Amino acid sequence: MDRALFYIKLYALTVPVFFAVDLVWLGLVARPFYRSRLEGVLRPEVNWPAALMFYAIYIAGILIFAIVPGLERKSLAYCALWGGLFGFR
Repeated sequence: MDRALFYIKLYALTVPVFFAVDLVWLGLVARPFYRSRLEGVLRPEVNWPAALMFYAIYIAGILIFAIVPGLERKSLAYCALWGGLFGFR
């Protein structure tokens, strides 16, 4: 039970960090790039059910492939490398 609670807390801590990074990326850094190249396929409004499902699954993937293995190895470099590779996909 302690292990499950650990993963729930880890997930809960990862959510705001991921949202903050994604907000900066989508809202500031890449917005002009996406608008200029994807204007024809971008919707004017957000599809919230799809977005929330994507974020829930993607954050679980970050935990499974980067954060948990990095914590087990006690290596920030490992965590960053595999997190970057997971995001690069």
